[in-house]
Parts: sequence; C-alpha cells; structure tokens
Amino acid sequence: METKKENLWRTVAVFALILCLVLGILYLTALAPGSPSAETQPSGEESPLVSWASDSAAKASLLSYIEAVTEEGGADYIPVKDRIAVFDMDGTLTCETYYTYYDTMMFIEYCLVDHPERVSDELKQIAASIQPGYLADETLARNFAKAYAGMTMEEFYRYAVEFGQKQTESFDNMRYIDNFYLPMAELVRYLYENGFTIYVISGTERTTTRAIVANSPIRDYVSPNHVIGTDFEVKQAGHETESSNMDFKYANGDELVITGGFIQKNLNGNKSIYIQREIGQRPVLAFGNSGSDTSMMNYTIDSRNPYRAQAYMVVADDDVREWGKQDWETKSADYTAMGYIPISMKNDFAQIYAEGIVPSSQQYRERDWTAAVTEAEAPEEAQSADPDVILSDDSSDFVLLSEAVPDAILEIRYYSTYNFVGDRINGYEEPLAMLTAEAADALREVSDELMGMGYRLKIFDAYRPQMAVTHFMNWALDTEDTRMKAYFYPELDKDVLFPQGYIAEHSGHSRGSTVDLTLFDMTTEREVDMGGTFDYFGELSHPDYTGITEEQYANRMILREVMLKHGFKPLAEEWWHFTLENEPYPNTYFTFPINSDSIAALSQENAA
Repeated sequence: METKKENLWRTVAVFALILCLVLGILYLTALAPGSPSAETQPSGEESPLVSWASDSAAKASLLSYIEAVTEEGGADYIPVKDRIAVFDMDGTLTCETYYTYYDTMMFIEYCLVDHPERVSDELKQIAASIQPGYLADETLARNFAKAYAGMTMEEFYRYAVEFGQKQTESFDNMRYIDNFYLPMAELVRYLYENGFTIYVISGTERTTTRAIVANSPIRDYVSPNHVIGTDFEVKQAGHETESSNMDFKYANGDELVITGGFIQKNLNGNKSIYIQREIGQRPVLAFGNSGSDTSMMNYTIDSRNPYRAQAYMVVADDDVREWGKQDWETKSADYTAMGYIPISMKNDFAQIYAEGIVPSSQQYRERDWTAAVTEAEAPEEAQSADPDVILSDDSSDFVLLSEAVPDAILEIRYYSTYNFVGDRINGYEEPLAMLTAEAADALREVSDELMGMGYRLKIFDAYRPQMAVTHFMNWALDTEDTRMKAYFYPELDKDVLFPQGYIAEHSGHSRGSTVDLTLFDMTTEREVDMGGTFDYFGELSHPDYTGITEEQYANRMILREVMLKHGFKPLAEEWWHFTLENEPYPNTYFTFPINSDSIAALSQENAA
C-alpha cells in the first residue's frame, strides 16, 4: 500500500515530465523557419548580405526577389537553368576612381612606366594627358589595343595581373586588385549559392576583365567563359596581316597575339547585342552604374522576358569612404523612373572595402612624365623618331580637285577661321584642295554618280600638311583656348580631345588619299542635312548614330554607299571622313604646304 509520501513524489515526477515536454515544444517552435525568434537563434550560418546596411531597402528588395524566384511551385519561380544575373564591372562591382578605371591606369603605367620603349610617342602623349573626368570611349580603347600590339595573350594576361599588385595613390592601403566592393562581391556569392549563373559584362577589355575576376573575391562564382568585354583583334602569330583566318590553321606551339586592331567596345547597344550573342537568352537580374549600362538593363527587364526580372543601379554618392560625387536624390529619381532600383553606396553599403582601405588625402596627383614622353618635334625630326613613318615634300603625284573633280564645291574650313581652332591652320596658305591622283580619280567617279542622283560634292578638307597636324596638337595642349567649344565640342572638356583621339600626332589626311565631304542638293541649292555638322566632336558624328531623324540617317547612307562603291572606306567616328582603300602612300606623310608654289612644282613635274 502506497504511502502519502510516495504519492507526492509521483505527482512531482509527472508534473516535471509535463513541464519538460512543454518546454521542448516551445523550443522547437522557436527554431522553426519563419518563427519571429528563429532569426535570433544561432544557426551556424551568417545572415545573408552582412556587408549591407541592415535597413537597406535595396537589400530587402534583393532578398525578397531571390526568395520569390527560388521558391519551387511559387508564382515567380525561375528554373535554375534560367537564373542568369549580369553585372557590369567598373563602378558596379569594382572601384573606378583610382583616379580612373583599372584598364586606363594600366595603360598609363604600361606606356609611361613599365614599357615606354614598346609604344609610340603618340601613345605616350595620350597616356600622359589622361586626367580625371575623361570619357572612356571607343577612341581611347582603340589606343589601348595599339599599345599592346605584339603581346601574346598569355603575356597580356600576366601583365594585367602584375599591374594589379601596384599600389594606387588614390586610396591608402589599396592595390589596384583590391578593388571589389564587399557588398557586391557578397551578393554575387549569395546569388551563386541560390542557383544563379553569373556573367560579368564589362566595357573593359575581355582578357583584362578575366584577370581581374580571377584574382578577386568572386573568382569561384564567375568562370572565364562567363566574362564578356571589349575585344581587341587577336591573330595567330605569323599571320597578323592576313585578311581571313580561314587561310591558315593552328599547330602545336603557335601563339595568339594582339595585332593592334580593334573589334568592339562593349558599352551601350553592344552590351545587349553581346548578351544575346554569347548567352543566348535574357538575364533575369542586371546590375549597372551608368548610362552605358542601360541597354543591358532594359534588355533584362523588357516586357517580353518570360520571367520576373529586376535591374539595379549603383549610385556613387559616398564622398567619405569613396570618391563618389553623384547626387543621390537626382540619380535615384532618374533610375526609378527608368524602372531600375537604385543602390546608394553611402546608405546601402555598411562597408565598401576591406578594413584599412580609405581614400587618400588627394584623389589625383599630377605627375611629371617629361622623362617618359618625347616632346613634339618638327616633322623632319619626327621621321627618325618613328621608323614606320616616312615624311616627304614631293607633290608630284598630287592633283587639284578643282581640276580633277570640277563639279565639286570647295569650302576649305582650315583656310578659314570657322573651324575648331578658330584660326587659319598652318600649311593652308590658299583655299585649295589636293589629293593623290589615284584618290582623285576615284572621287571623280563618286561625283559623276551623285550628279546623276541630283547631288554635288562639297569638300571641306582633303590633303592636310603635317605642319597643320602639328598646329592641331599644339592647340590641344593649350587648354585655356576654348573659343570654338560651343560650336565643335560642347559636350567635352578640351583636355580630353587628345587622349580620346580627336587630335592625333599623325593624320590619314597627310597621306594624301583622305577626304572630308558632304552632299549638296542641286534642287534646293543647299547642303544636305546630315543630322550633324562637319568636325563636331562627339557621338553625334558617328555614321551609325541613331539619335537623328530617318531622313538625316538616310542622307548619311547615300554618301556612304556611293563612296564605298568606288573604293573609299569610312571612319567609324566621322560621317564625313573617307580614305581610299588602296591608298598609294600608306606610310608616307607629306609636308608640302597648300599654295601655288606647290601647285607649280606639281605642274612642272607632270609636264616633265
């Protein structure tokens, strides 16, 4: 028979068991996914995107999106094979303010510090003139390609990696390769862990981009074949001058080399085109930081995308931890109106770089490149400085366009003061136009065909003496003289004209087979509207620029097609500029002035 004492202990034991069961249930409930207290429990894993501010709206948007598209059976579910995210690099994933882009700083160091003996004086001048605020356009990228001509792809890759080990002067404790924004690198990893395939779509050259990515915090998440960038021309060594790669085959031990030629700058429309070409489908996430990324963004969020898609723009508004100068209110409003979600570096990034990396006291320090750069010399002296350039004062193969193409109208701008300099240019001593006999014959055929279509040619410039080119160079170095800016380069600062290639040490015009011209309508007796004026420095002047009317574009194409038909090749940056494809003097730059004496000498030679 149980005693009272035994009954008491039995009751206590039962109560204790029930209490343990209740506490156990409460503990398991607290750990369940979605439980309010679950987030406070130690899980053994970091919360996602810890480098982002805890109250970041952009972070919340990203996490919400990723959760929605990875929830199998959910309304927004995206299969793993279609989870494609594309990232611009400079300014989106990485620093672009030391004091300019990685590839541009690399070009400067290559030309002026590491290998000045390998590049021309012109390229050294361009490298020395680059300052903050220049535009990273196609013209400068073409100069990059020229600088690395002759390097094998392995040599070029190694140099891009070696350059990354150098310390930047714009930040304390930062090598160039220490360039990734921690929050963005963290985002790449998080997307990868959630089944996304990551592509880097950069305006930087492809091999350079691969070198940067392969030595970065995202190296395990982006493979080399998922990098799309600007492309230089590459050929098999020994076959650099052959027009078709079908004429030879690769053999064991052959090298692939950079020729100095150029294929495409991966900005603006090229970003969407190359995504389609190399990926073959629309991404569902896109990240950029500037107007040159908007084509990529719009291609991603196009209404025809079968999946829910989002695009994010990084705004460089942090002027304490970075060199950001963008106004958040303006930029965020603009990007939101365009359908993008803005990311504030100042407010959305809890940390930008690794510990200890901070902006230095000065972003840009002007350096003295005198020892590395050969000063501009007189034409006769320049001949010995560059063995590939031949200078000549022999005018015997030149003809007057007024005689060779009598229907053409001459408006020789550099004889007048209405040009981008604002003065008559050295060497233009009379308002005459000359070309080599071969170029003039071809231009006469152009004129004859256009006359049948109701047009005459108007010539702005033809042969240009080397002394005129030197005049342009000296003018470009005088940054105070901006008299004609409003007419010819309103969108550009004068100090970028040389680095961006608008002004160069040598001009194809000086070889005698290049002409600048437009159409004159014989019915209206007016110059045809080409949607832009002669010698305007900017994208508007590109022949394929689409921001003009259909009629203006059609007018450009009329001129272009007839010139092509008769053996002239166009220039990608100027709708008015054409060079005879088979020019007779491809390496000779002529020095004689445009005047009657040169004509007299020419006539005497022809008579003899």
